[in-house]
Amino acid sequence: MLHSRPTLRDCAALVLGVAGVALLLGGNGFAFSADKLTGIALALACAILFALGNVLNRKPLPMPPLAVVAWQVGIGCLVMLLLGILFEHPNYAAITPFGLGCFAYMTLMPMGICYLTWFETLRRLPPTSASTGMLLVPVIGVVSAAIILGEPLGLREIGAMALTLGGVTLALQRA
Repeated sequence: MLHSRPTLRDCAALVLGVAGVALLLGGNGFAFSADKLTGIALALACAILFALGNVLNRKPLPMPPLAVVAWQVGIGCLVMLLLGILFEHPNYAAITPFGLGCFAYMTLMPMGICYLTWFETLRRLPPTSASTGMLLVPVIGVVSAAIILGEPLGLREIGAMALTLGGVTLALQRA
């Protein structure tokens, strides 16, 4: 497989996309406390491990894609559940049927179907194109939060989405 060097268009697309995400996430300023720095370090570690997993998983595993995703989501959810119980001290009496429904939805949709389509996308597109599409995740989250939760959708959010969508569009254009 031939790898080409990033073009000016690729760099501009990346800058636009990252600027959009930074504008979206930096709405309350960029003051860094110890808690925020820990969160940023964990998010960076997550991104690095996610990228490594994508590179290593580029070649299909010798099992059906649905089984691969089920194992990955199952193991991931188990680890999150154990860490949540260990560090968060949950109030089990506060768990409602609606909360359990939300947990089931989060397990099946974003962590199941979305990962299944992500891994299939990674097999069909170059990693740079597939990864650029990941910049759409915050855009989808903002729009979903506005529609479902009534979160505000102001000029900052619209500007951030325009920058992000511009970067993704630019990156996915053919030369």
